[in-house]
Amino acid sequence: MDVWLSLPFLPAEGLVALTLAAERAGVTGVALSEHPAVPAEFSSPYPYGGGRPASLPTDTLLPDPIVAIAGLAARTSSIRFMTAVLLAPLRHPVMLAKESATAAAMAGGRFELGVGVGWLREEYEALGNEWFSSRGAVLDEMLGLIPKLWTGAPVAHEGRFFTFDAVAVNPTPPGPIPIFVGGTSEVAARRCAAVADGWVGANHTVEDVAAMMGRLETARSALNAPSRPFTTRTGLRGAVTPESVRALRDVGVDSLLLAPWQVGERRPSIHSLDIGAIAEALPNLVDMITNT
Repeated sequence: MDVWLSLPFLPAEGLVALTLAAERAGVTGVALSEHPAVPAEFSSPYPYGGGRPASLPTDTLLPDPIVAIAGLAARTSSIRFMTAVLLAPLRHPVMLAKESATAAAMAGGRFELGVGVGWLREEYEALGNEWFSSRGAVLDEMLGLIPKLWTGAPVAHEGRFFTFDAVAVNPTPPGPIPIFVGGTSEVAARRCAAVADGWVGANHTVEDVAAMMGRLETARSALNAPSRPFTTRTGLRGAVTPESVRALRDVGVDSLLLAPWQVGERRPSIHSLDIGAIAEALPNLVDMITNT
């Protein structure tokens, strides 16, 4: 099982420091999530909190993932990058194709696009986006379009949500960009099976992951897709131990997505992280995971 490190709630200098530390420690890649805007007040339920509301103060540090990845790629040589996840329905597919292809070019191909639909209705509303209720269908249309736009050839499209005359998007990525899809519903599993190169999960229990692996197997079998390469990458709720790592491996997980607060001593808040302590503790945790 390889190791990825999620990097939410960090200032720019923290992103750089932990990415460099992760590369030295043998971490395969780092993942950046996004919220373009944090509403001062919201009532949308957080789907991955085990019944707890989301902790998302208005001063939460959430740098733009595409911009941050392009900058981090210039400071590194081998570590990979992914968005986990980028809220694709908040963007036009042409813009997302341009941003992701540019990030892949800047990273020398060390880039993977993880997309989801999000859960924060108020965020959509703040951006004047009316697609929250239809965001899954919007994502489906986008996922059919973006690989075509990555070819650099002119693409015209007439669909339910997007219509445009032939346009070309360049630069093209230096190679195929793997697409990961988030979510744990049966719809998300079918979306993964139909168009994705992998599934990316959040902070789930082992039981949650096992259930999703079953949904993915059913969906992929229905589309005769099991022969196509497919990667499962997920975070884990709670402490990362040899027992939990073995449990994830036993249900078929390929990559563990660490949260920074799972590395080193626990901090009072996930919004107050000790960058130095995380960097110091990371090599031993990576060694434990990869050798368990």
